[in-house]
Amino acid sequence: MKAIKLLLTCAVLFSISINAQNELQTQSLKEGTIENQFDYLIKKSNRYQKFKVVKRVWLDQLKKSVNDSLITMRKELAVTKSILIEKQSQIESLTNTLDVTNKNVTSLNNEKNNINLFGKLISKSLYNTILWSIIAGLLAALTIYVLRYIRSNSLTKESKDHFTELEREYEGHKHRSLEREQQLRRKLQDELNKQRKD
Repeated sequence: MKAIKLLLTCAVLFSISINAQNELQTQSLKEGTIENQFDYLIKKSNRYQKFKVVKRVWLDQLKKSVNDSLITMRKELAVTKSILIEKQSQIESLTNTLDVTNKNVTSLNNEKNNINLFGKLISKSLYNTILWSIIAGLLAALTIYVLRYIRSNSLTKESKDHFTELEREYEGHKHRSLEREQQLRRKLQDELNKQRKD
């Protein structure tokens, strides 16, 4: 009976140790990268002639690990694709915004380099030419006006002086004429008085 107990104990310990060893081997297949798991599988598998004999449990565990890795990679790929699509839409949006901004900059440069005159854009140099031509024309007209005014004023003054002189001459002439007339009247009166006395 002791021998049977001993034999049973040995059998249980042997099966526990095989189970623990299988568990350790399965655990090694659950950890690390897929490449490490393949290396472990090849290293721990038995040989039969030119072939390697691999336990079915190990293959199932490796298949599960590969499937899990593929699912994870597919999820990561889907997330990456969605991020890529989002980034592409952002790039397109930014490109459109940049195009609009470039058009605005071009428009602002045109407005900066041109001036709106009567609803038409003209270059600043042409505007300056027109403006200075108008100013020069107005200054020339003002100069001509001032010169004509001065000339007219001097002519008017000269005419007034001439008129004043003529008026004085006329007054002098009138006065002399009046004196002559008075003298003539006196002479006439004297003559009439002489003739009455005679």
